Amino acid sequence: MGCLRGCAVALIVFSLSGCNMLGLGDDEAPRKIKSKGPTLGQKLTRLPDLELEQVAQRKPTRAEVMAAYNRVYGLLADGAQNHAIGKRLADLHMDVGQDKDIEGADEPYGDAVALYEKLLVDNTAEGTDAILYQLARAHDLSGRVERMRVYLDRLIDEFPDSDYVPEARFRRAELRFSAEDYRAAADDYQYVVQLGGATPYYRNASYMLGWAEFKRMRFDEGLTQFFNVVDDLLEERAVVDLSNTEGELLKDTFRVVNLAISYLDGPITLADEMRRRDKPAWQYVAYKSLADDFFERERYLDNVATWQTFIEHNPLDARAPAAHKGMIVTLKGAGFPSDVLDKKTQFIRRYGVYSEFWTHHDDAVRGSYLSDLHEYLSEVAKLAHASAQLFDADKKAQRRQRDPQAHRTQLYLTAAEWYEEMTVTFPADPRTAEYLFLLGETFTEAQEHGKAVAAYQRVVRDFVDYVQAPEAGYAAILGLDHLVGSASPGELELWQRLKIDAQIEFALLFSGDPRAPAVQTDAADTLFSLGHMDEALDLAENLLAEWPDVAAPLRKTALSIIGHARFERGEYVAAETAYVQLLDLAADRGERDQVNERLLATVYKQGEQADADGDVELAVSNFLRLASIAPASQLAAQGHFDAVAVLESAKATARAAELLQQFRVTYPGHKLGRDIDLRLAAMYEETENYAAAAVEYVSLSQGGQSEDVRRQSLYRAAELYLEMQDTQNAIAYFRDYAHTYKQPADLRLEAMHHMDELYQLTGELDKRAFWLRQKIKLHKDLGGAATDRSRYLAASAQFFFAGEAQRGFAAVTLKHPLQRSLKKKQKALKQALRAFEATAKYEVEEFTTASTFEIANLYVVLAQDIMASSRPKNLNELELEQYEILLEEQAFPFEEQAISLHQINMQRAWEGVYDDWVQRSFTELARLMPGRFNKPELEVQYASAIH
Repeated sequence: MGCLRGCAVALIVFSLSGCNMLGLGDDEAPRKIKSKGPTLGQKLTRLPDLELEQVAQRKPTRAEVMAAYNRVYGLLADGAQNHAIGKRLADLHMDVGQDKDIEGADEPYGDAVALYEKLLVDNTAEGTDAILYQLARAHDLSGRVERMRVYLDRLIDEFPDSDYVPEARFRRAELRFSAEDYRAAADDYQYVVQLGGATPYYRNASYMLGWAEFKRMRFDEGLTQFFNVVDDLLEERAVVDLSNTEGELLKDTFRVVNLAISYLDGPITLADEMRRRDKPAWQYVAYKSLADDFFERERYLDNVATWQTFIEHNPLDARAPAAHKGMIVTLKGAGFPSDVLDKKTQFIRRYGVYSEFWTHHDDAVRGSYLSDLHEYLSEVAKLAHASAQLFDADKKAQRRQRDPQAHRTQLYLTAAEWYEEMTVTFPADPRTAEYLFLLGETFTEAQEHGKAVAAYQRVVRDFVDYVQAPEAGYAAILGLDHLVGSASPGELELWQRLKIDAQIEFALLFSGDPRAPAVQTDAADTLFSLGHMDEALDLAENLLAEWPDVAAPLRKTALSIIGHARFERGEYVAAETAYVQLLDLAADRGERDQVNERLLATVYKQGEQADADGDVELAVSNFLRLASIAPASQLAAQGHFDAVAVLESAKATARAAELLQQFRVTYPGHKLGRDIDLRLAAMYEETENYAAAAVEYVSLSQGGQSEDVRRQSLYRAAELYLEMQDTQNAIAYFRDYAHTYKQPADLRLEAMHHMDELYQLTGELDKRAFWLRQKIKLHKDLGGAATDRSRYLAASAQFFFAGEAQRGFAAVTLKHPLQRSLKKKQKALKQALRAFEATAKYEVEEFTTASTFEIANLYVVLAQDIMASSRPKNLNELELEQYEILLEEQAFPFEEQAISLHQINMQRAWEGVYDDWVQRSFTELARLMPGRFNKPELEVQYASAIH
């Protein structure tokens, strides 16, 4: 049991500068000091500040301090101060007692205890809890346990909120535990534990609470506390980072943990506790401690069960392989060989390259168990292979099986599985080539020829220097031959291709092998039949080079391969040479016709190739010479047509057009010439032969294959005549277009607009007016589909008619009698106003501002015409003056109306619209209202100097 030695105690410290501050002389006896007026401190505060040099003071010794306290203790009028000094003096006696205790003196703490008990009489004074604590401590140090318990009980009962209570509860718990009062001890320990890290006794209290529960046979509760201790020790540290004391505590904790778990459900209990704690990082330490404990007690199956439980509950834990190896080591040492093999197999499946564990972890984790994995894989693979071979040799064993072939296959497949995993996991192993060869053998025995071939070919490709590499290569060919023979029609070509690859590989790598020539010949022939020309070409040329005396049939086959392959590779000159040689070897007319057809194709391809290389003349020459080889052939017509395209692409459009015209004559009605008229028209346009182009477009407009072609051709013909300034033809075809094609409306509108402009050129204003009305009508008919363009052109046309109305208005003169001529003038005004208002309704900015200006101008002109009208005769001066006033009254409202309209245009300028019509409105306003709108700009001058 622990004691109070070494515990930190909060002490009340009074700072004393020396004995004289208490008012005593060196020889004077202690006496009570009473206040008789202002203190020295109060007087000093009234004195001016005085700067003095700092003087180093000697720190008084403990004996001097105690002597000073002794002289003062009991003399102060203030009881609280006397009590505080007495407590400080008792604390100093405790310090002296510790020194005496070390020296072995009798009753070293007697003075301190006597003074503390004297002070305890006043149990209402501040610090009583500290006095009780010190008394308990003193009695503990003196070995008086019962007295210690008394003061601890008082401290806990009387001062439950004291800072000393956690330690007091812990000390009392130790006393109760020693007295085997485990229930009471548990209560005190539980109190400390609930304080958590706030008290330094938490860890020891948890440990002892676990023991108290253990003693009460409450193993589950005890385990909780013991694991709290473990968690506190290892939460952020590893075992190796613990101090010696902490390491011993951890070891003791696990010792009792293992004991408690043994009383419960063993590793299942441990797993449940770890799951409840969310599987802390240190759980492996707990499992290992339990497993080691079982091993030391020779409970080997419990050891294995412990490791197995850890693995099952933590399959992806980085330490799972180590746990698994622990099972293997235990079983091996305990003499369970059959179980060892099973555990090694499980090890491979759990942590091997195909496991979830492998993909979950990085190389660092894998490296911790790779050597074990290698050992187990090698052992398991060899044992499985040996078992299969033994079964082959054991006829009795075969008879015992219901399906011996299936059993045999499974044995070899099992061996193959381990060999394969070995090669995948350890590709750099020195024996990988051997493992691959054995893998091929086991797959072959299991009738898995595809997998066997893959293994053999890895030997050939990755380990060509391996002594068995040629055998592996030929075994791969045999396996592929078997697969070709058993392949379905849909897979036949695939297996043939793989076999060819293996044959080529064998011939190249092992050319000195006597089987190489036959292998290569078979590969070349199969490649040719499958159409793999490039590879067939290489083999064919190599065949003729390696065996120059090859028989004629084989030479013919090689030339056929060369001709076809050269053609496929774009080497058309070489292909043509090969086909010419083949013509000499052709046996009959049918074969010659086939070769000749290939010859035509090579010439045509030479034309295409020259075209791709940018050699225009060579391309045209090759395309045209097809007709000299076979003039009636389809390729001859195609070549002629392609020659046109080559020239066109080279921008030799004039020559292309000439050659295209020849094509139309030479091959009339040919399907290639279906769009020849349109193409010729485009060429003529490109060469600026607009007259010829227009003729072609006119022809297309009448005989084009689709209405869209005819429509576009008619419009384009009109455009070309317009560009050539052939006004009459332009008018004719634009008019035809506008009358014939209602859609698309936008293009019809443009045709109408062209008619408008063309009749302006010819001066046929009546005809122009017709097309202006057509533009207005078309825009109206469009309704919601109207465009900005149609709106603009309609507004422009309407503005023209408004101008006509304006001119009609201007032609009416006012004369006497004014009333009669004014009516006629007003009628013309209304017509002009309606025309301009109709223009403005289109909301086209340009014509809106123009219409506003012109309407205003109509009112200005009307006012001016009124004022300029002829005066009645025979009026005297007074009557004439009155008549003038009457005219002004008639004219003034019109002028005011004009000003209002010009101001509307002026306001548009504020909105960002400032065209010529707005500017003219400003000018008119300056003329009509000079006082407001014709003010000179005021130049503001300023001084740049700062005064």
